[in-house]
Amino acid sequence: MTIVKFLGGLGNQLFQYAFYLALEKAFGNVKADLTGYEKYTLHQGFELERIFGIKLRQVTSFERKLYLPEDRRWLWRKLRQICGTKYSYVEEKQLFRYDGSIFSRPAKRYFWGYWQHIDYIRRVEDELRNVLAFPPIAGRRNEELLAWIEDRNTVSVHVRRGDYIGDPLLGGICDVAYYKRAIEYMKCTVDDPSFVFFSNDASWCKKTFSQYGAMFVDWNDAYDSFRDMQLMAHCKHHIIANSSFSWWGAWFNTSPSKIIVSPSKWINGSSAQLDGLILPSFVRL
Repeated sequence: MTIVKFLGGLGNQLFQYAFYLALEKAFGNVKADLTGYEKYTLHQGFELERIFGIKLRQVTSFERKLYLPEDRRWLWRKLRQICGTKYSYVEEKQLFRYDGSIFSRPAKRYFWGYWQHIDYIRRVEDELRNVLAFPPIAGRRNEELLAWIEDRNTVSVHVRRGDYIGDPLLGGICDVAYYKRAIEYMKCTVDDPSFVFFSNDASWCKKTFSQYGAMFVDWNDAYDSFRDMQLMAHCKHHIIANSSFSWWGAWFNTSPSKIIVSPSKWINGSSAQLDGLILPSFVRL
């Protein structure tokens, strides 16, 4: 049996689900550890089942203890030795890097990580696109916006503030200058673009980018926040943040002619290879 730890918000969960499916396709018996959401107060908790109807096979408390080295009592150490799970815990070695050796042979493993690389997705892309179907758009404002989006040459603009402000790893990358460069690029490349801003700080966006005559989506809060990702996917083109949320919003758009503008780096203080996340087809600014 293989276990995948799920953690983080919707974008991270989607990457982890792709990894989960890839393992299931390769080896069969895979389960999910969702215990981290029992006391998780950020974002909206585990969302894949509520949004997409995905029901993951979950580990039992016994299985979790058997695969994790946390309980150091003699009985559990002995059980791990007998069951061959003594060295099962595997943490992602390097962010944004694909590890194909994971699929080389079946093993009893507990995987902790984010698995943000296109090659994990490519292993199961057809299955993902079949399973990941958003529920129909609901609510008058979203219905009207969807019609407006589909009737124009729309560009989604995702601005992540809130928890990113002051964050040493993720903050400061997508600053005002980045968005202005990206918008100007789209204006020069796309015929008569209409910009639609999605953000966890819509009021700041309105003050900062009012000169672009854009639409600012400020009503899909909390439980309905996934609607922003769904609406992003209906836009013709995308300006994304260093955020898995907007990355997936662009991924759900299947148009071969879409343009995706991305920041040239994803995290601060790292020389990590990013071609599996900031794809070669993206315009890096």
